[in-house]
Amino acid sequence: MTKLLRACIRRYTRNSIFWIAAILTLGIAVCVSFSARYTFYDDAMVSAQMVIHAILISWVVGKEFKEGIFRNKAIVGHSKGSIFLAELISGVGIAFVLYLLYATIFVVVNFYEVPLLPMSLVVKIFIDYVLLNMCLAAIFVTVSCLLSQQAIIAIVNVTFVLLMIIGSQRLYAGLSQPQYYELYETKNSEWIDEDGNIRYREEKIEGSEYLVENPTYVGGIRRPVYETLYKLSPYGHIVEFVYFNMDWHGYDYFMNNPADGMTGEETWEQVIDDNVITEETIEKFDSNLIYSCILLIAVSSIGYIGFRRKELK
Repeated sequence: MTKLLRACIRRYTRNSIFWIAAILTLGIAVCVSFSARYTFYDDAMVSAQMVIHAILISWVVGKEFKEGIFRNKAIVGHSKGSIFLAELISGVGIAFVLYLLYATIFVVVNFYEVPLLPMSLVVKIFIDYVLLNMCLAAIFVTVSCLLSQQAIIAIVNVTFVLLMIIGSQRLYAGLSQPQYYELYETKNSEWIDEDGNIRYREEKIEGSEYLVENPTYVGGIRRPVYETLYKLSPYGHIVEFVYFNMDWHGYDYFMNNPADGMTGEETWEQVIDDNVITEETIEKFDSNLIYSCILLIAVSSIGYIGFRRKELK
């Protein structure tokens, strides 16, 4: 197993694709960090980082099938289970190293707010991001080990990332819909402006409010299914962090005062007194940790069992 791991690490670190991915990750980290400091957290750049990881792992692991290296390892006595675990551990480890580079830059640039967040929450967010990167790496490694065509592997992994992003956004939009809308009756009134012109307007009739069911609300058996899928999606956790970040930095204040020309840090200073970490927020991040662990174990198990049954040609 040790020899397999060494071989995997050498294969990554001696591959130019890895160093290109590291440089791109460095650039993305700088962009996201300063974006979070002066405006808000840019999840589009995080999506690009996911695509980079998908291409990196697809390219490096995919070559093992293409060049018959998996088969050669099995011939010299390594079990298929050990081969897969070595690929999984190295892939997850590489993803962790790249994320650590990203996280270090992000914290350094935005350190001004770290002391004002509960340390337990900072740790939970960090661990969840580590886990979601590990989950994605596990998915990419599993796909790369179960498919034998290098080009197809890359297409499948990148397509998965795109579908996950679109799917998570749709699930969030559906689950965010209120069950009821509040409507009210109005009456027309007229008034005379300073130039003597008659103007008309609608006024709300107090006490006339009533609730109307929202046809787009996700209810019934679909709701727990959608919620589970959303929680299992690594990108769903990023969406949660994006909205937490926007709320923490006073996105509504920023949108209502665009002419002030303030940076994100200055806007944040305007709303800091209203920033409260609710129990609901803490529970969200707690549940994200649980779902990330479940996904990591499930994907790794599927990959391990599937690769052991795969015929190496």
